[in-house]
Amino acid sequence: MQQLENIYKSFNWFFSNLINTIFSFCKVFLISGFNQKIHKTTPHDSCIILGNGPSLSNSLKEYQDYLAKYSLVCVNLFALTPEYEQLKPAYYVMHDPALWKTELPLPQKVFAAVKEKTNWHITLFFPYRARKSAFVRALNSEHIKVVYYNYTIFKGFNAIAFSLFKQQLAMPQSQNVLVASLFLSINLRYKEVYVIGADHTWHENLIVNDENILCLKNVHFYSEGEQVSYKPFYKGLNTQETFKVSEIFENWTKVFRGYEHIKKYAKYCNTNIYNASHVSFIDAFERKKIS
Repeated sequence: MQQLENIYKSFNWFFSNLINTIFSFCKVFLISGFNQKIHKTTPHDSCIILGNGPSLSNSLKEYQDYLAKYSLVCVNLFALTPEYEQLKPAYYVMHDPALWKTELPLPQKVFAAVKEKTNWHITLFFPYRARKSAFVRALNSEHIKVVYYNYTIFKGFNAIAFSLFKQQLAMPQSQNVLVASLFLSINLRYKEVYVIGADHTWHENLIVNDENILCLKNVHFYSEGEQVSYKPFYKGLNTQETFKVSEIFENWTKVFRGYEHIKKYAKYCNTNIYNASHVSFIDAFERKKIS
């Protein structure tokens, strides 16, 4: 009986991967841009990805003497902070479509900050589908280079997936901007990648109110000194629809599985990823301090 069950599992694994591989190939040919290349712009062999978790403030203080030795990668709303101008990151990853698809004040504020503050050379990464955004096209500055990457999710056999990943034609599912940042850092051929500010403690800031609405106390490192309260957990910047509890935990499962996939790809590319965050629920990467 056990042998039959093992045979069934093997067949199920093979045909599931076969179907996913065929479907993913179709997506690559239909929606990927075939001339999207990324190149390292710094002499360093290692980089640090700056997450936006509350613990980033402590990490920046502890590691301030080491930051100049690494290429820095920032994400999403980092341009709104004083640290953006102080640290002058080499790369900036924007992955959330809400940042370039809406006319709401927050995206406009972010893009204005990038354009006004940036007086050093920086590479801004956007998904390929953002190439027609008016926000992105407006970033015409001698200091800013916009580079697109193919966020075409590939599921299937790892050998085929990793080959397409290296050619920058596809990616693992990146439910969180840090997953995308890790992928890009690997393809920039950094041999060591450190992550700080990757708390991922969102579940500790959830409540369901008396109206059965899921609410979140959204705390970031740049929230220090602000009065942070619980607010309805909306599905996007331009919607009034809130997440169900089952939906948000399903999304977060995809985030952590994304790190597990990235770990396998990093090993394939001989890249070491270390989690140097003061606080973190990410268990996929070795914990190691920056030195």
